[in-house]
Amino acid sequence: MSNESTNTHAKRTFRFNGMVLDDPDPNMTPEKVLEFYTPLHAELNNSVIKGPSIGADGTKTYKIEVKIGDNN
Repeated sequence: MSNESTNTHAKRTFRFNGMVLDDPDPNMTPEKVLEFYTPLHAELNNSVIKGPSIGADGTKTYKIEVKIGDNN
C-alpha cells in the first residue's frame, strides 16, 4: 500500500493580458481564482475563463479574456 495522498492537484496557471497569474489555492474553482485576482486587476470584473489547455507536463493553463460587448 502506498502512503501517497489520493487528493493530488495538477499544477494550474492562469494567463491574462500577457501575464501568468499563479494559482493561489488548488482547491479554488477557476471562477474563485478570478474573484481572488479581481481586486488587483479591475478588468477581470468583465472577463471569462477559457480552457484549460493541458501542457506536456500536465499543467492546466486557463486563459482569461476580457469580454467585449454583450455577445461573449
